[in-house]
This record gives sequence, C-alpha cells and structure tokens, in this order.
Amino acid sequence: MKKVFLPLLLFLLCQLLILNSKSNYAAKYAPFETIIYYKLGQSTIPLKTFQYGEAKDLVMINLHDDETTSVNAGRRFLEIHGGLMIKIENNNKRNIRFKLAGRNYTFDPNRIFSRPGISKSLEELSNVNAGAIDEIEKFGTRLLQLIPGNTSCIIALHNNTEGQFSIASYLPGKKREKDAKKVYTNSMLDEDDLFLTTDSLLFCKLAAEQYNCIWQDNENANKDGWLSIYCGERNIRYLNCETQHGKISQHFEMLMKAANHIERINADVSMYSFRLKISADINIETPGEIYFGEKKIGIINTLKKEADLISGKIEIDKNFKLYSNADFFLYQYPDHIKFEVRIDPTREKIQLDPNKDVIEINVKKPHS
Repeated sequence: MKKVFLPLLLFLLCQLLILNSKSNYAAKYAPFETIIYYKLGQSTIPLKTFQYGEAKDLVMINLHDDETTSVNAGRRFLEIHGGLMIKIENNNKRNIRFKLAGRNYTFDPNRIFSRPGISKSLEELSNVNAGAIDEIEKFGTRLLQLIPGNTSCIIALHNNTEGQFSIASYLPGKKREKDAKKVYTNSMLDEDDLFLTTDSLLFCKLAAEQYNCIWQDNENANKDGWLSIYCGERNIRYLNCETQHGKISQHFEMLMKAANHIERINADVSMYSFRLKISADINIETPGEIYFGEKKIGIINTLKKEADLISGKIEIDKNFKLYSNADFFLYQYPDHIKFEVRIDPTREKIQLDPNKDVIEINVKKPHS
C-alpha cells in the first residue's frame, strides 16, 4: 500500500506546484477562433487562428501538429500577453499528406517557404512533381497571408525529440554549423531546449539570460524552405522557441522570458524603413536608440547587414512627427555609437509617410 501511496502523493504535490506557479500569472484574454478550410489538391487542410485580445503584432505559428507541448505553452502565454496564434490542423501528425491527380504526396510544412525547400521535402518524403510543388507553394503563400503585415515578432512553436535536434547541431563541425552567425550554449541546460532567432538584439539578450541560443546567419544559411530562412531574408524578426516534447513549464518559462525582450508595436509609434551605408571601420551588431537632442524619440527596431549596407526598421514616437527636413545621423565615438535626428529649418517641410518613405542615415564623426 505504501508503494502505491508515495508515488501518488508525489504526483499530487507536483500538480499543486504547477497550479501555484500558474496562479502567479493572471489570464487576461480568451481566444476568438477562426477556421479556414484550405483545399490542397484533393485534400482539405484546416488552418486555425486564435486571436487573444486585439493585439496582432505578436504572432505565434505552429506548423507541426504533433508538437502539442509548444502549443499548450503558447496558449497560456497569449492568455497573459495577447496576440495571434496560427495553427495547422493535421490529425496530430508532423508531415502533411495530400492527394493530387490520384497520387499521394507528403511534405514537411516547415519547408514550404521556398520552391527548392518544397522540392527537397517532397524528394525526401514521397516523390517530386511540378504540380505538387505549385500546390504546396500556394499553400505556403496562404499561410503567410494570415500573418499581419506589421508584426513585432513571429514566434514559431516547436518541440523536438531527444538526440534528434539541439543546440549541438549548430556547433563547429556539426551539420548546421554554417547556418549560425553566433551560438551561445549553457552546459547547465538541456541542449534540446533552445532559442533560434533572425535578430541580433534578441540573440544578445537571450544569451545574456543564459539560454541556449542561435543567431541565424540570414545571408548564408542553407535555403531549405524553413520559415526562419524566409523571415531572415526579409528582415522579419523571428524567434523559434523549442523544447523537448512534454516540457510545458520549461517552454512557458522561455516564452515569458523572451517577452521581456520583444519590443511590441503599439499605437504610440510609427514604423519606418531605413538604409545606412557603412565603411569597414564601423561595426554595428545590435540595434540602438535614436535621440533628438537629449530626448529619446525612437529605436532601431531591426537591422540587416549586406556588404556595405545596413537596412531595417525604425520605431519613432508618434508624438514626434517626421518631415522631409529631418536628417538622421550615426555619430561614431571612440567607445560607442549614437543615432541622432537633426532638423534643418531652411528646407521644405513635408510630412514623411511610414508606408512609402525610406530614411537615409548618414555616418558622421563627432566634433572634437
């Protein structure tokens, strides 16, 4: 009797601890569910969206329907923080099977965001057919259309199995070494629990929190059709939060920690695109703050480096209107850099359009 009672007691204590930990976070939002029945060849794939509150700038996406741990953690997170979840319904299976012209095809739904990725996935899981590639490409396009255009971050919800995918996959000499620009590992953590991001600032902050973290090399990573590659090529902030199956509390904790470092887009800011030509002696790894005099009026939201050009997004306080007579400068000091805005009152004053105008940032050395 004692042998039965002790495990039962331990189980009840564990459940009590879990409930107590959850009670520290009050749920604010309930989901509004929408279903789209997508016709893929001769098959139908349900695409579900769950809207928590009104905010649509933070988007979670679940592509593998067998990775339920991440979804459960994501739901709990969105109840607290709000946002949108996009989920493929696939009978709790990872890969999607569909019929086209009487033949069956199978593909990985996280490899559908480029034609080469689709082709490779079909080759590995079934067989390659031009018509099937076209159908899957349209399916991927429809999924992307569900993501609002002005997002602060796309968070991919994934789980893995012991020994199959981990932070070790990106270390020197391993299969994905060239896909990573930087890797931070914490030997005290399970190597299967990790973040992967397209964003340098998120990488630095999550690595500083001592989580296993990968900064994807957006230019040189293998073009395998992953959503992370698609986002990296388009300067979209993307974060994959990944744990082993079953580790809901760990996944939830990681999502909550990441939320502390994601700048949410809100009604108080305007988002502009920018360009910055740099020389070899300027090294910019992470976004920075923007000042008008001593007042902070915005931040560099994201940046992408290509040869001698940096591009990305800027968030500007909506109370600070930008006009055509505003000049943006990067001042290079011996030990740091600073972004500043200056106004030229002698020039024509036309209000800039965040949807059309691109801000040019000029590099200057400070006066001695």
